[in-house]
Amino acid sequence: RMLGSTARRMVVSCSRVAARSFSIRSSVELPRLAVVPVFKVQTRLSSVEVFGPFDPPKQLTFKEVEERVLKAIRAWDRFPADKAGLLKLDAVFTELGFDSLDHVEIMMAIEDEFAFEVPLTEAEKLKTPKDIFKFICEREDVFE
Repeated sequence: RMLGSTARRMVVSCSRVAARSFSIRSSVELPRLAVVPVFKVQTRLSSVEVFGPFDPPKQLTFKEVEERVLKAIRAWDRFPADKAGLLKLDAVFTELGFDSLDHVEIMMAIEDEFAFEVPLTEAEKLKTPKDIFKFICEREDVFE
């Protein structure tokens, strides 16, 4: 009983303190928030796309893709100058003396040239410049 009455007194005193602190806090006035006007944004009613100062991307041709593939490989910083004459669409990278690291760097040069990423699973299948050419033509929908 002694413990029960002490516990009861503590609960009562704690509740009084809590009630006092609540009443003090509730009497504190919070600052009012400023009202900001909302503006409506005008939507475009035209379905015509505006490209700004740039022209829309033009459709690639087979010749352009071929030239850019070979140019990207030749522009690769470790491309041997003596192999420039051997580089054609039918050349195999391993026959040109390129190893797997060279292949990865060539694929990075191709990605930079055409501004898209080649998935690793696809990159492993591309063993010749002609394979790269076909992949890009399929991806970019080149038909002429």
